[in-house]
Amino acid sequence: MKIGKQDATYQLERFSKTQAEFDEHYEKDLQPIAEKLEEERQKTMSLAKEQAKKLIIPALVALAMIIFFDGFRIYVIAALAAYGAYLFKDVYEQRKKMRVKIKEQLLTALIQFLNPNFTYKPKSYVHRNQFIKSNIFKDDPNRYSGDDLIKGFVGNDDVDANGIKGTKTELSFSEIKAEKVEKYKDKNGKTQERVTTIFQGMIFVVDFNKDFEGLTTVVPKQKGLKISLPRFLSGEKGRRLEEVELEDMEFMDKFTVRTTDQIKARYILTPGFMRRLYEFATKKREVQPQNTQKPETLKEAVKVGLNVGGDQRRASQDARNVAYFSFRDGKMYFLLSTGKEHFESGLLTPINKSLVQEYYEDINKSLELVDELNLNLRIWSKE
Repeated sequence: MKIGKQDATYQLERFSKTQAEFDEHYEKDLQPIAEKLEEERQKTMSLAKEQAKKLIIPALVALAMIIFFDGFRIYVIAALAAYGAYLFKDVYEQRKKMRVKIKEQLLTALIQFLNPNFTYKPKSYVHRNQFIKSNIFKDDPNRYSGDDLIKGFVGNDDVDANGIKGTKTELSFSEIKAEKVEKYKDKNGKTQERVTTIFQGMIFVVDFNKDFEGLTTVVPKQKGLKISLPRFLSGEKGRRLEEVELEDMEFMDKFTVRTTDQIKARYILTPGFMRRLYEFATKKREVQPQNTQKPETLKEAVKVGLNVGGDQRRASQDARNVAYFSFRDGKMYFLLSTGKEHFESGLLTPINKSLVQEYYEDINKSLELVDELNLNLRIWSKE
């Protein structure tokens, strides 16, 4: 098996890309694409500004009518909203086309650089059944959505000159949002919906290269974390999840481990693997605060409307990149709760290296996962 970049500490092949490699590739191949898309964004911004100017006088007239003819408030607001939608119709269409181009041109090129064995489907995502199979949360979602499915493998299963077969790790990941929707009657007897977000972030499904049955979950300690963990392995009645006490005290201070088989849990969570799991889960990742301030002027409101999807890329301070792991029937499920939308950008967000850097870091996590947890080790091969 051909060996690529080496991990200086563990002397293993590394699949993730370094910042220096990204910088070089961006300047050589990605920057021309980004600059062309940025020109289109600037043209769309100019159109938006021209349309916004046309809205100023009608807005002032509407404000005057609301002040002097309060009974017509609803009709005036509705008329202004309809006129605004008409004015910005072309802007919204251009913004939609630009988002598609970002994914088809810029993001696809970035993914091919990170791993040519990845395929990218912008409108697909990891199936709901995989989320349920991870068995991390007590409630199953009855509303489930996502996008940006990336699927493929690292490594290879070629036979080298010494007759040793290499290992290939299959993995898939996407952005998802899992919600629980409950119906209830309000005080007036009307049916309302109560929506609770179970999870929002990235889900990774990885071939663990270690044959085992049953379920083992590794989740953060629940201090200040409002999650409800299942007590039984879903779909298999009678197989109770029991807590496991392991030797690594630092690991046990960070995580709660539950399993259907104490022996299998220790088979998976070796001392070395626990250490790498801990290092990956506690690695500092930058979290940018989400702007939740309400617009106070018409200008601010227009900016918010144009930038839908931009601020959503920035997670709230409460998300903090919480990591969950589960191991079931030879696969590892890794869920990284970020509370944000990935691979999206608003019209006010420049298409430059800073934006592509965010995309790079999100996708590179999958390769770091394989590197740091050493899922491609030959000694763990299923064959």
